Amino acid sequence: MRKALIVGIDHYPFIGNLFGCVNDAYSVRSVLERHADGTLNFPEPLLLTGTGPDQPVDKRDLKEAVRDLFADDAEIALFYFSGHGYVEQTGGYLWCK
Repeated sequence: MRKALIVGIDHYPFIGNLFGCVNDAYSVRSVLERHADGTLNFPEPLLLTGTGPDQPVDKRDLKEAVRDLFADDAEIALFYFSGHGYVEQTGGYLWCK
């Protein structure tokens, strides 16, 4: 089984908004869903998007989705994030509401 979690966040209430992250997420989903020959690749990838103040990606929802993604013994578990974050040698963080 192949699983994918795709996140794109454009709207941030306390830091600068981004433009294009939600579009990136939709593009990645369309690329991952099927192979070039049309056969299924990642069936029903989960898509979380933060498009505005009425549709945020909440920290609790993101954590739960990541836990669910890696909770079983899937053949492949893919996590894609487009938004604010920071990575360093010892770890990093992803910014959401």
